[in-house]
Amino acid sequence: MGVGTAFPPSSGVGWEKRGRAMTRILQTSFWIMVITLVSKFLGFFRETAIAKYFGATSEADAFFVAFSIPGVLLSTVVAAVGTTFIPVYERLDGDKRDRYLANLTNIVGLFSLFLFVVSYLFAGPLVRLFAPGFPEDTFALAVRLERIFLLTVLFLGYTALFSAYLQVKGKFLFPAAVGIPFNLILVGTLFAVGSRLGIVGFTWIAVVATFSQFLLLVFPLFRVGYPYRPVLDFREEGFRQTLVLFSPVVIGTAASQVAVMVDRMLASGLPAGSVSALNYANKLMQFTYGVLATSLFVVLFPHFTRIAAREGTAELSRTLRRTLEGLVLFLLPVTAGSVVLALPVVQVLFERGVFTREATTITAPLFALFSLGLFGLSLRDLWMRAFYALQDTRTPMWNSVLAVALNIALNLLLVGPLGAQGLALSTSVSFTVAAFLLHRDLQRQIGSLWDEDLRAALFRALLATGGLTLALLPVPYVFPYDSRFFTRLLLLFAIITLGAALYAFLLYVLGDPTVRRVVEHGRRRILALRGKSPREMWESGKRLFLERLRS
Repeated sequence: MGVGTAFPPSSGVGWEKRGRAMTRILQTSFWIMVITLVSKFLGFFRETAIAKYFGATSEADAFFVAFSIPGVLLSTVVAAVGTTFIPVYERLDGDKRDRYLANLTNIVGLFSLFLFVVSYLFAGPLVRLFAPGFPEDTFALAVRLERIFLLTVLFLGYTALFSAYLQVKGKFLFPAAVGIPFNLILVGTLFAVGSRLGIVGFTWIAVVATFSQFLLLVFPLFRVGYPYRPVLDFREEGFRQTLVLFSPVVIGTAASQVAVMVDRMLASGLPAGSVSALNYANKLMQFTYGVLATSLFVVLFPHFTRIAAREGTAELSRTLRRTLEGLVLFLLPVTAGSVVLALPVVQVLFERGVFTREATTITAPLFALFSLGLFGLSLRDLWMRAFYALQDTRTPMWNSVLAVALNIALNLLLVGPLGAQGLALSTSVSFTVAAFLLHRDLQRQIGSLWDEDLRAALFRALLATGGLTLALLPVPYVFPYDSRFFTRLLLLFAIITLGAALYAFLLYVLGDPTVRRVVEHGRRRILALRGKSPREMWESGKRLFLERLRS
């Protein structure tokens, strides 16, 4: 079996098998989390390197706007393909599955080519739409960079489709790792030649790095068996089912991208560097989200789909309840820590080269405000995946439209008095409102998700998070901002580690069963190692690692 083969057949399994299935899901999620962590750390090296060599300048603003446009244009299709492919594929069988995959591959390629040609011809109006406040020199540079970046449109759709196919086959390793070659190429280039290639040369490197994501999926794709055939049939059964689910997902995702576009438009009219500061702060928040939430959702979505199709809403509700309990325990302290430690985190990660102390003071509050929406963002995406597993794409669509309308209204209301901070706060509020609306509608379909255990877990997590917050409050005022980089890095790591230990200790004192099980498991492992030599402990750990990797 591959690394991600985590799911036994759902129908007819007993509680013991369900428990083992969830354990395997968590194990698979752990390895995806490790891969995601490596990828995200490389992504932060990328962002800090860009900040070092290009800073929060008008040149960097042009790069980030141009870089975002292909993603915004194609994200609606990419999200819809990844979301609708798995439920439709699961409900087909035999040759119908192969024909559906081959047909969708050709349709995605045809659409990507069409989008590339149209977007290339209208690159100027697109940049003006996304950044109407750019002065003429920044606008001209953004148009030039945009025409280069549009080449990525030709293979981003394939990357999304092939990732979804590998996930439905239980192969999660390579889709999770696509960010690693992308970031390695960009970071390696910046550390090798710095800014000597200029922003245009660096843009070409970014295109090559994006293509490497597609290449990474080719080998595992054919290893699991990729049934390509030259077929183009818009009336094929699977494609027709996809269209039924597709339109609401496209509308909902497009609505979210409209909010992103409005953010960029309003930020482009703010002082120079605002677009870059928002980008760095949002990427920092997305790092946390990607490691803690996305790695779990990637594995759970196919599992949700199987449960909804074969076991019904009662089992889906039970699985969602336990997932929510885990998110509460992990994300509440992370949110609090991100808000309180925003200034030292941004200063340690970004402040070097042309990213000055002034840029740090602009970016840190934005990161804190984006972090306020971390929990809402995670819950929103969890509830959306539950709806998609139930083949209900309309409810998430309407909720997304309402949340985006609120986001835009708050943007227009707050950008005047608060500037870029108003944009970040509006985004967090919209995430939280979207999560609330989806939670309300989901409970109408599958019943209440809140039982006594979940309420108790939330209460304990809130108390422990409150204690952690009080302990961290003095840190930004006493942090040695002017000391050497590695001193600051090690100190920040120590503070985060001690904070995590304090939070776990508080949960243990409050009687949280999950933490107590982990402590008891660790105690038994330590006792089992007593009397063994260092070599025996090394061999035991290596054997356990290889067993987990093979499973």
